[in-house]
Amino acid sequence: MKNITLLMLICLICLIACSGKDKITNDNNPPIPPILIPHLGDLGDAAVTYNGLTFFPNDDNNGIDAFPDGDWIRVSWEHFLDSDLDYVKIYRFDDSPGDPVHLVSLVDSVRYDPTQDYYMDSKTPLQTNIRYSYYIEVVDKSGNTALSDTVSYGLLSKQVLTNPGNNDIVSPSNVTFSWQKSGSVSKFRLLVFDENHSYLWQKDVQVTNEGDFFEAVWPNNPPQQYTGQFIYWRVDALEWDSELNTFIGSESNERVLYLSSK
Repeated sequence: MKNITLLMLICLICLIACSGKDKITNDNNPPIPPILIPHLGDLGDAAVTYNGLTFFPNDDNNGIDAFPDGDWIRVSWEHFLDSDLDYVKIYRFDDSPGDPVHLVSLVDSVRYDPTQDYYMDSKTPLQTNIRYSYYIEVVDKSGNTALSDTVSYGLLSKQVLTNPGNNDIVSPSNVTFSWQKSGSVSKFRLLVFDENHSYLWQKDVQVTNEGDFFEAVWPNNPPQQYTGQFIYWRVDALEWDSELNTFIGSESNERVLYLSSK
């Protein structure tokens, strides 16, 4: 009798202890598949339309792209629709023409951040003239997963800026930019920015077989507006990729000059 009473008491304690806890439920629903953004164009291109929106492409909204700080590729995605994600896996494979075997590698696993809409593939330098393809896998807090589509891009060699030198003081009456060709490229785009890094001017230069040195002169009138300011510039290299139906390329390291008022 005492044993039965003791057992009932233990059961009553367990019921009281568990009465304040929610019922455990299992989440077996996979996340909504993420969407990677293909290369939509380059800074200086005409307006493009994506997802029903028309805009001018720039370094932030143009999808997968090269990055000026190194031989890196930035992989961008549309905003994730799930809020219970735990982490994101980034996969890459070499998609070079004529290579029948594509070895997929896990590049990285990063914690989910609702404010982050891209991943910079910068742990190791990527090779030029090779097409890289990416896809991602999102994992929620219950372990459910979903895969994205695949996007691709290829890098060209960075061009060598020769003049003006970094931090040079330049007269507004003679602003000439020059650079040396590096690797295979069919078109250059010289880009100039003000001290707030806002786009000011561009010059497209078609590549011919006549030498490896190129230059472009900034028209005299616009520089007069920016005397006494720091000016940033870079040279993008572009090459048409018929498989991707878009330009691939590279962005040179930026230089800065001071536009004198004299």
